[in-house]
Amino acid sequence: MTTTLEKTPAAEPAAPAPNKLKEIWSNFFGFLQKLGKSLMLPVAVLPVAGILLGVGGAFLGNYNQQAINAGYCSAPGGITISGDAAACLALPSDTVVGDPVAAGILAEPLYVFLKILQGAGDPVFGALGLIFAVGVALGISKNDGVSALAATVGYLVMTATIGVVAQARGIDTKAVLGLQTLDTGVFGGIIIGIIAGYLFNRFYRISLPPYLGFFAGKRFVPIVTAFAAIALGVVLAFLWPPIGNFIENTANEVISANAPVAVFVYALVERALLPFGLHHIWNAPFFYVVNIGGWSNCEGILTCFLRGHPESGIFGGGFLGKMFGLCGAALAIYVTAKPENKVKIGSIMLAAALTTFLTGITEPLEFAFLFVAPLLYVAHALMYASGFTVMYLLGGRLGYTFSQGGIDYVLFYANGIKPWLVLVIGPIWFVLYFAVFYGLIKLLNMKTPGREEAEVDVGEAAADGANRFSQQLVLAFGGRSNITDLDACITRLRVGVVDINKASQSKLRALGAAGVLIVGNNMQAIFGTRSENLKTDIEEYLKIAGDEAELGDDQIEEVVYDEPGTKPKLRDPLAAEKSRDFIAGLGGRDNISKVEAAAETRLRVKVKDGSKVDEAALANSGIAGVVKVGDGLYHLIAGANADQYAAEMRGQLVSVPA
Repeated sequence: MTTTLEKTPAAEPAAPAPNKLKEIWSNFFGFLQKLGKSLMLPVAVLPVAGILLGVGGAFLGNYNQQAINAGYCSAPGGITISGDAAACLALPSDTVVGDPVAAGILAEPLYVFLKILQGAGDPVFGALGLIFAVGVALGISKNDGVSALAATVGYLVMTATIGVVAQARGIDTKAVLGLQTLDTGVFGGIIIGIIAGYLFNRFYRISLPPYLGFFAGKRFVPIVTAFAAIALGVVLAFLWPPIGNFIENTANEVISANAPVAVFVYALVERALLPFGLHHIWNAPFFYVVNIGGWSNCEGILTCFLRGHPESGIFGGGFLGKMFGLCGAALAIYVTAKPENKVKIGSIMLAAALTTFLTGITEPLEFAFLFVAPLLYVAHALMYASGFTVMYLLGGRLGYTFSQGGIDYVLFYANGIKPWLVLVIGPIWFVLYFAVFYGLIKLLNMKTPGREEAEVDVGEAAADGANRFSQQLVLAFGGRSNITDLDACITRLRVGVVDINKASQSKLRALGAAGVLIVGNNMQAIFGTRSENLKTDIEEYLKIAGDEAELGDDQIEEVVYDEPGTKPKLRDPLAAEKSRDFIAGLGGRDNISKVEAAAETRLRVKVKDGSKVDEAALANSGIAGVVKVGDGLYHLIAGANADQYAAEMRGQLVSVPA
């Protein structure tokens, strides 16, 4: 093949280059997508640890300061002071520790309890490198536990090797997990995690000579990872000091020299990367490396905030956009919707707005307008980033563990500086978002949810049995044989496919996806926080699926749906419980002859005995109205998720034995 190319150099030699570059980019994006998903596992650990550390640290910090002011404190070198406030205040602030028990401010049992909370959370942040190494390795190896063991071994070997080489070069070291070394933080963990995951995928089925047979297969992976970690440790011992200095000096210099611009740029880039699922990689150095105050007990903006340095909460502006701004955007989308669509759009926007307000999870709302009106997303990103600058300039400092939502705001209110600014500026941001979104939608006639002419067609999704919805998802991705990889993060169903042309974006939206992103042969369908459950449902369905899970060439047209007019559609996570209540209110399963979705918001139900229908019970279970349209035929006003309830009810009627 090489000879042929040499003989025909003029046969469009430049043609393969774009395709090759496209393939390289597609593979690289697929890797970054998998890496971003892998980072979600260690990130998921941080909220609990952060709450423990934050709550314990917040109260202890307050009580310790009161004790110092009262003159009860201690310091390194055996210094203990009782009743001398001036002496306590004269000690260095980064070493003096108050004694609230001796000062009579706090009872010893409560003091011990708060110390337990703080002590339970602190080690997690001290072992972030190891935690990220394990999480990344698991993600790359599709959750095989051997890769986690290999990552743990690799991280410890790498850390020890770096320490030995660094000390031999006369470089100062610090204690990390009991080892004197250079602290590579989450970067070192991510690097060794990638190596461990790659080596697992490469060698987990390796064959060795009979006399080494015991070490073949998966047992070989931790061994080869350890040797790779030695090599990596030697390299990092030379590279990390200048790299670490560059990251720290550059980030600290930018933030300290022009912090209002720095926080704006951070937030703008984070929003720009969010649609691609790459924002976790961007966040890592800011969250876990940058130290804006030069404190000795922490690294990373969020970590330092939780360890008692409220000045580190420079990302508090995110609360403005997530708790208030996007809610204003949701209201604008609702107000500008067509009158006949306001009820269903209102329910969608209300659910999405509550999600972002309480938890800070923004994808369900952002993807409602990103794909249909990208200019709105640009405006959102600019206003969101501006909130960071405004909050910073006004002196507001506030941190979080999971996201800038209402729950984190309440939990860490006491840790912040001027946290009340969020409640003062937030309503202004609500009005700003509403005005900008309303003006752009009206001025440019943007087809945001509820303004399109087409109706949502989800008839096929409302099928019999609990597996029908999973089957439709599989078919929407082109069938079982077209799926090469299946995973999920907090809000996205991530699927690799063989032939992208067999997949149907419109059907995925009709099935409830807020948006679909395609790069190469990698797809991300945004289903909100139910994505993980959908992944599990698909996996379970594929275990028992037959030929019906395959999509033949003659069936591709069956998967093509008209573009839905009310995308995205948020599925009801309580559908199973509600459906059971609906069945009970209709007189039980034996009284129901037929159930189906109708007119987008109604359940059309045929019952055997109308006297058994309990309208009061149905109203209590969420039915807005009951209309009798014939002998034994009823219409139940169930809302925009009527199709989901119909499918769930049919599944329960089939699966529950008589």
